[in-house]
Amino acid sequence: MGALYSIDADRIRRTYTTVLDEARINRPDLHSEEKRANLAEILRGQLHLLHEELEGRMDQFHGETRATADHVASRARKALTVENPVAARQPDHLHDMATLARSLLTLCQLPAPPPPGPQTPVSHCIP
Repeated sequence: MGALYSIDADRIRRTYTTVLDEARINRPDLHSEEKRANLAEILRGQLHLLHEELEGRMDQFHGETRATADHVASRARKALTVENPVAARQPDHLHDMATLARSLLTLCQLPAPPPPGPQTPVSHCIP
């Protein structure tokens, strides 16, 4: 799996922001079919890279963070299985992919937790 430094986080943010910040009432209005097709292609590539990165870091996550990472990874796998190019560029699917890209990037940028140290018995902590 690649290191996060090989992922262009700024470009990913710009891409998902293009979709998520689009003025809309209930649906993104992404203007042209060509623009939606281009965004779908870019988001699919970004999801693929981020998903691989997250999968390589799964053993670092524990508790609720691990549960969240598992959920987001599962949803990303499902989004990446959409083969129909028409369905992949529908506004709702673009919005889902943009949300997943934001979630994956956030998880990938979490610092690795420190290694577990020796446990101090609770009785030694009470004055």
